[in-house]
Amino acid sequence: MDTDSVTTPTTRTPHRARRILGVLALTAALTVLAGGVAAAQTVNPYDGVNPDIGLFGPALNQTWKRLLAAIWGASIALAGLWVLTSFLSSRKARKRGMSSDLSEAGEDLKLSLIILGGVAAVSPIVGAVILLVQPGA
Repeated sequence: MDTDSVTTPTTRTPHRARRILGVLALTAALTVLAGGVAAAQTVNPYDGVNPDIGLFGPALNQTWKRLLAAIWGASIALAGLWVLTSFLSSRKARKRGMSSDLSEAGEDLKLSLIILGGVAAVSPIVGAVILLVQPGA
């Protein structure tokens, strides 16, 4: 095969990305300067209306909280079980000296630890969102 006939394509991705970002920034700036964002704001028809499931009674209120707690607890238990099994498979691969299995088990262990941390961090994340969104806080 002739090496002169094979050419490597040139990529212009950085240039294209800069051009697209420039056009988007210019469009946003012109929209804000022209008052388009402020003119689009209208009166909120739902002002003063807050969602409340207390209408259905305290039994439903307690039921969905218990159901949510059960789902969250099961998720933490499953993520913990996954961490344990991936740790044991990593240990087994290390003991046998299988490098390919060890790398797969290490990736699996990292992913399971990230998922366990994410599931455990759901409560503080939701609490922070509620704190930020809560009116009058």
